[in-house]
Amino acid sequence: PKVHWNTTRVQAAPFDVSNTMSNEIGPDGRTTQIKTAELILHSVDGTSNGMLRCYADNVVGRSKAEVSLTIYTPPRITHMAMGKSYYQHIKYEAVAFPEYNYSWYINDKQLSINSRLLQDDSKQKYGVRNINTDAAVYIGYLEFQMDLPSNAGLYTLVIENEYGVANRSLEVSFPPFPRNANNQPPIMPVPSGKPRVQERETMTDAEQHQLPMIVALSVLLVLVTAGGALVTLRWCQFRQHYAAEGTPFSAWLWDSLRPGGSGRRCFDRKRVVGCERIPLNVARMVENPNYPVYHQETLKGGKAVVRHIAREKISFIQSLGEGAFGRVFLGTVDYLSPDEPTTLVAVKTLKDAAVEEARVDFEREAELLTNLQHANIVRFYGVSTDGDPLMILFEYMEHGDLNNFLRDRGPDRSVLDPGAKPVAPLTRADLLKISTQVAAGMEYLASQHFVHRDLATRNCLVGDMLVVKIGDFGMSRDVYSTDYYRVGRHTMLPIRWMPPESILYRKFTVESDVWSFGVVLWEIFSFGKQPWYELSNHEVIQQVTSGKLLTKPDGCPEEIYQMMLTCWKTQPQDRCPIKLLHSQLEHFCKAESEYLPVIE
Repeated sequence: PKVHWNTTRVQAAPFDVSNTMSNEIGPDGRTTQIKTAELILHSVDGTSNGMLRCYADNVVGRSKAEVSLTIYTPPRITHMAMGKSYYQHIKYEAVAFPEYNYSWYINDKQLSINSRLLQDDSKQKYGVRNINTDAAVYIGYLEFQMDLPSNAGLYTLVIENEYGVANRSLEVSFPPFPRNANNQPPIMPVPSGKPRVQERETMTDAEQHQLPMIVALSVLLVLVTAGGALVTLRWCQFRQHYAAEGTPFSAWLWDSLRPGGSGRRCFDRKRVVGCERIPLNVARMVENPNYPVYHQETLKGGKAVVRHIAREKISFIQSLGEGAFGRVFLGTVDYLSPDEPTTLVAVKTLKDAAVEEARVDFEREAELLTNLQHANIVRFYGVSTDGDPLMILFEYMEHGDLNNFLRDRGPDRSVLDPGAKPVAPLTRADLLKISTQVAAGMEYLASQHFVHRDLATRNCLVGDMLVVKIGDFGMSRDVYSTDYYRVGRHTMLPIRWMPPESILYRKFTVESDVWSFGVVLWEIFSFGKQPWYELSNHEVIQQVTSGKLLTKPDGCPEEIYQMMLTCWKTQPQDRCPIKLLHSQLEHFCKAESEYLPVIE
């Protein structure tokens, strides 16, 4: 026979194989040939732990035997270096068996451990991940939640098990934030026009011939100015019409401040309904037409105080994107709170905000945003109005929009981007946690009598520790242009997320938001796929208005799909209330470990 060992597990350690041959005579006088293969290991450690297999082959067939190899190993840190994925981090590799306990220190001060979070004396938080890759081999990360110069220092990792202790240190530094001298958003250079020709004291004959034309243009300018005055007068009367009808001006404000918004709405005595375009502002929300005077009464009882942030406290780091409204920057604010020297923020700048009326409208929008305070709504910090452009400041969500976050962690990631770094996949528990948070945010908006009208994963943002919040910065229409269907010259509708009554009659209610939430659930459990991705926009309209529904995503639990179906009832009043949907998802999250396995 031929005898050999599978030495794949011990390739890293020196080893020898000793072969011996002997003959054995049986009771019947037959001679049996016995071959022995002895595997001799030298200087092994826990990296070789596992099953070792020996194979014997001859012309008749194959036989195998296996033995478990367990080497108890004191900890050893084999690698430590800085890296970056979503966060700047210290990455280390270690060998130990059994598993080790670990501690992190900065400048010899220990960081307190709380689940996957560490915290130092200044309440700066760090993320911690440890992955057991194979046998006794571990990879771990200390993630910096913010790249602040104050995080610089000597970081030391100490790991320990019952067989020993190991430690290793790394000096970490962060560059200071770039600051503009005048604290203004970076502006791209604009090519200058033609140089002006100096005026002459005497006119030429050609200029004298042009004089009648100049006079005619002057008369035309006067007429245009008069026309502008009439338009302004009509606009003032239009505003008075709002007050006479008892309609909150903030409802018009959401429409007028969105990109391309016109402020045109349809009225009757009891409700306000959008005529055409969906809101494309910061949170893509309008007041629920069923509660026309809610915020008016709230502001009368106790007017929300909008925080004004001095321009000199704001610094710009980089551009995050651009929409029709203006640009969005990643920036910092000094001492946004007394115990926080620097806070990362997203800064939305607004175009065409020089006129006084626009400033008034801007302030009213800020008052409206100040009233929206919930753990799953992107936090509004305040405004900066002491200069142009006007700015609105929101919390910065590190992982960007939920749609890209899901795609980056979906089963198709390796196919769509073969060169991408591997990212830990989302478990079913993670998907339920995401869904529950979106439901919580929508329940809050419904309780505040708001209709979102454009709920989708592209309009949700993801922060640290899988925190999900509703809200965007008005860029998704530009980035996700294929998600919107153009109707007429201006109207852009997210028809793949809209119920039949919204497509046919432009009717948006809390119940239409429930339909959209069902589509968001479908997006989450399909890892960010576009609803009806195989159909054109026109075909989607035909499918939805004829009663066709999205099919169950691969791997989606039946209970979750049944929940989606309760969101997609044809009659709005038959749809499950968002409060009940939130409650059911919370129940699934708590019970997940009992009956919902991890997605393979």
